[in-house]
Amino acid sequence: MQVHPSLALLSDSFTREDLFLVVYCLVDDWTKVRYGSANAPRKRRGPRSDEFSDAEALTVLLVGELCHCPRERAWLRQVRASYRSLFPHLPEESRFSRRAEGVRELLRHLRAAILGWADADLEPLRLFDSFPLPLCACYRIWQSNLPISGATFGRAANKKLFFHGLRPQLLITASGFVDDLVLSPGNCNDTPALAFYLDQCVELGRSLAGQTWVADNGYSNPKLLRFAKERLGLTLLVRKRDRQGEEPSFWQQTLDRVRKPIEGVISVLTECFGIEHILAKTDFGIYRRTQAKATAFSLARYINRALGLDPMNIARYAV
Repeated sequence: MQVHPSLALLSDSFTREDLFLVVYCLVDDWTKVRYGSANAPRKRRGPRSDEFSDAEALTVLLVGELCHCPRERAWLRQVRASYRSLFPHLPEESRFSRRAEGVRELLRHLRAAILGWADADLEPLRLFDSFPLPLCACYRIWQSNLPISGATFGRAANKKLFFHGLRPQLLITASGFVDDLVLSPGNCNDTPALAFYLDQCVELGRSLAGQTWVADNGYSNPKLLRFAKERLGLTLLVRKRDRQGEEPSFWQQTLDRVRKPIEGVISVLTECFGIEHILAKTDFGIYRRTQAKATAFSLARYINRALGLDPMNIARYAV
C-alpha cells in the first residue's frame, strides 16, 4: 500500500486548510506522474503555469464533497471568501463550471489510481448493486429548459416506492472502494443495465478475467451469466429469489453476508454525501457530481486505511 507523506497532517485533529493541502498534494502528484504536469493534455492550448490548474479544480471539487456541501455555487463563494490564499487564481463561477466539466473524466481515472494506492485493484471480488437517484420532474419546474437524459419514472422494489430520476449501478471492491459508478435510466431493470455495462467493458477492452462479481437477485439471467463467463472470463454470483414460506439456504445466506458492505457504501453515499439529492440541472452536472462523490468517498476511505482508522469514518472530513 502506498502512503503519501502528506497524510500525516490528517492523523489527529486538522483544519479545512490541512484537508485542502493534503488533497492537493495527492492530486497534483498524480497528475504530474500521469500527464507530466498539473493539467491534463488538450487539443487546444491549456492553462499556463500561472493559471488555475486541473489539479486545483479537482481539489476544490473533492474537498467540497468531503465537506458535504450540497450547492456548488455556495461552496465556490465560501472558498473564494475564506481560502483565496490557497487558490489565488480561482476563476469566476461560470469559468470554473467550464473547467469542472473539462476535468469530469479525470475523476474516474483518479478513482482508479486510488484503488492502486490501496492495493484494492488486486482484489478479485467485486460487489454490484443499484439504487434510486430521485430527480424532480422537470415539467414541475418552470425554469427548466431541458430534462436530464434518462430521467424517467421507475420503481425501487426494495424500498417499495416510485420515483422520477435515474438508477445508478455501483461496483465496489470487497474492501469497500468504489470501482465504478454508471448512471442508467430510472425505469431500466437491473439485468439490462448490467448487460449494457458489460457491453461497454467489451468495447473499452477492459479486462475482467478472473474477477467474481456478487449481485442481488434482480440481476439473475442465465444467458447473461454465460456471456460474462465465456466472453469476459467473469464469474457472476447472483442471489436467487426467496420462495414464499421457505428459509434461505446456507449459500444464499453466505451471499447476503458477502454483499453486506455494498449496502453500507450506498448508505454513506446517501446520508453523508447526499447522492440522492443532487442539486444540478444539466446532464454534465449530474454526472460530474456523482463521479465526484464516488471519488471523494474512495479518497476518504484510502486516507483512513493508510492512517489505521475506521474506514467508514467518513464524517471526520466534514470540517
